[in-house]
Amino acid sequence: MVLSTSSAQASVPQYSFQTEDGKWDGEIGNPNKGSDLEVELVPPIYLKTSSGSKLLTNYSNLRARLCNASTGKCTGYHSLTGGKTLFTGMKIGKFYVDVKDGYSSGKVNGKLQIIFK
Repeated sequence: MVLSTSSAQASVPQYSFQTEDGKWDGEIGNPNKGSDLEVELVPPIYLKTSSGSKLLTNYSNLRARLCNASTGKCTGYHSLTGGKTLFTGMKIGKFYVDVKDGYSSGKVNGKLQIIFK
């Protein structure tokens, strides 16, 4: 038996991320000047603390930015409160995603996807 996925699902890669690990949380090549790129969280998202893991359903302490791979210039951080954020009018190039959290004790991990709009 062959399982199939829709072409929309197959064309949107998912990236694992963890805040405060010093690594990029995903990347995308933008072939079109002026494109809008959306970063969207893919539940479940977890907060890991010294006392264990907790499922997050409120993303108000999470933010994302895009950084140009060749210039090193980054956008400002955008709130992920609703589980996603939109970056508008992006230049052509390769961009890295950086996710940070506002928690004083703990790290957030999960998956995200980057979608052309």
